[in-house]
Amino acid sequence: MSQTVTFGNEDEGPFYIQHIHRTGLFERTQHMHDMYELYYLYEGERMYFIRDRSYLILPGELVLINRRDLHATSDSDKLGHARVVINFDDRFLENRQEDAPFLLDAFTHDTPVLRLDLPTRRLVEDILAKLIHEAKESQLGQTFALKQYLSELLLFTARYVRMNPMVSPEHVSPLHRKISTIVRFINTHFAEPMRLEELAVQFEISPAYLSRMFKEITGFSLVEYVNLVRVQEAQRLLTVTKFKVILIAEQVGFGSLVQFGRVFRQITKTTPLRYRQSART
Repeated sequence: MSQTVTFGNEDEGPFYIQHIHRTGLFERTQHMHDMYELYYLYEGERMYFIRDRSYLILPGELVLINRRDLHATSDSDKLGHARVVINFDDRFLENRQEDAPFLLDAFTHDTPVLRLDLPTRRLVEDILAKLIHEAKESQLGQTFALKQYLSELLLFTARYVRMNPMVSPEHVSPLHRKISTIVRFINTHFAEPMRLEELAVQFEISPAYLSRMFKEITGFSLVEYVNLVRVQEAQRLLTVTKFKVILIAEQVGFGSLVQFGRVFRQITKTTPLRYRQSART
């Protein structure tokens, strides 16, 4: 493994970039965070689970992941890859969204994968090269330059999704399609009791096979995924409502306030009340 550039803190923000080349097997990673994420693949192949389905990512494809979207990456059959990943939050853009509210439009698009032709790849790679170069060492105006180049990249993505009809690619396999259907069911019915055996009967698949394939394709165990979706909705309610924490726990499907607090802390590393306070400051 050879690491080219890392700048910032992946978990804390407000801006993080890593350009890396890996050879051989790479451990699966899964995330849910309050930052936006851009991922560009230069070489190799990666499997990427985003929101409710998996994608085979090929060289020259740009992936955009919205805040709090569940996502996981894993190896495909082809090992080794080179990529750049950028995480940033609203603090890093400061007042730029007021002047250009469209900058984040691509993150809410139905399809999170932009498949670029060769001339467009060169344009994107030129912008990424400027970001990577600027992140290599501290110098006068470094933060200003990083903001400028990030804004340039975001402007490209916003224009691209408006000017190019985006078609969601085919599922990798019928099994991937079935797991995606189950994920969408969970995303809609997460507040209800969610049991492996009942899902297996409903979707006509054995419990053991469902458990194994769900983990393999999404990167999350069934219990992990249900808890993440519930916490994701709890974060939204803590931010946009004044509901009491116990009511939010019930609305997102937890059986008790104690269970909710424990799972929320495991996933977010903070308590519901502290999360609410930080989200409103």
